[in-house]
Amino acid sequence: MKKFIIICLLTSFILGVAQEKKISFSKVFNYQMIDKKASLPTLKMYASKNSEFLTRLNIKEIPMYYYTDALGTSTVSLEMNSRLAGSGLSALMYLGYSGYDYGEKEEYTLEARKLDTKETILGMPCSHYLVNYRSKDGTKKENEDLKLCIDDQSSINNMSVFNGLLNQYLPGVKMKSSGLKGLILKVGPEKTYDKEYFVLESVKDSQDQVFFDHRKAMMDRQRKQDSLMIAYKKQEEEYAKADSVYATTDSTAIVADSAATAAVPYADETYYYIPDYVSSYKENQDEDGSLAIANIPAETLWKGLPKHCKNFEKDLPTFKLKEVKGHLRNYVGQMCDMYLTQSTGHNVGIKLTLDEIRREVLYLNTIQEKLDQSDKKKLNNYLKTLD
Repeated sequence: MKKFIIICLLTSFILGVAQEKKISFSKVFNYQMIDKKASLPTLKMYASKNSEFLTRLNIKEIPMYYYTDALGTSTVSLEMNSRLAGSGLSALMYLGYSGYDYGEKEEYTLEARKLDTKETILGMPCSHYLVNYRSKDGTKKENEDLKLCIDDQSSINNMSVFNGLLNQYLPGVKMKSSGLKGLILKVGPEKTYDKEYFVLESVKDSQDQVFFDHRKAMMDRQRKQDSLMIAYKKQEEEYAKADSVYATTDSTAIVADSAATAAVPYADETYYYIPDYVSSYKENQDEDGSLAIANIPAETLWKGLPKHCKNFEKDLPTFKLKEVKGHLRNYVGQMCDMYLTQSTGHNVGIKLTLDEIRREVLYLNTIQEKLDQSDKKKLNNYLKTLD
């Protein structure tokens, strides 16, 4: 019976992993915002040969990730072992926008008009286009033309990313594509195109890869958003009911009741969502896996981490039993990653990181029996020196 259960658990785990698609990127594009007045956002875009993109946008030292393919664009987080996880948070929520828009989204269509001018960026010629968006009734957004320089002969078409990001940053708007295709080399407001703009600064080959089930992530996100909408409407109904009773009921009781409701605004259990727990931490992982502290977006974040986290690998002791060093590296690195979760914009996979820590604690405890006195002393002394 136990053997049967183990086989079922392993089968479930394998099927779960198999649903993830492996996406291999062939190019990475680095864009920089140019403005004489300030240091502004940077954008890194990984592109596959199948028009799949992973975009990292840094705004106010907060990294935000977006995945784009034929299904659309979704906010995602970069987890351990190069896995992506869908995020229910929009870019606006990252930037402090707390409101929700549950009404019908106004639909706009992007319109593009090709100009007679060109320029060359990084040795690549590109044509100028003016882009604006028009509502269903034909109304055009005034004074909001964007000027793009596009290599419309390129095999890379990242206009889909451009459309996806517009939909992310324009609340209450559903943007239809203009049909324009090509590689964007430069983009900025038409009126200030020569002074403030995003421009492609480098193109490099890439061997990076991620694992992701985009369809499942989109379904999960929709389910969470539907749950939030139900909870939000339920709260609005409760407030409306309280307001109608206010005129004929003791005001003190109403205030107390409203305060209790406000303290737990989404009492519906669907608001408090985490995936079902699966015990997989004992499974072998790659001790040389990626660490979030290897790509800290802002130097100021080091202040919130123990001092030993910075360049900790150079201080790791060497053991006669060589495997110990890899496990120790992973343990210390994962612990440091957990401190990064204090930041609102962290990109740490919390469950995966906790699993790694639990696995390494188990290893470091059980390996003590196999170590000679010299290695055991090195290990314990090193662990004691960590603050």
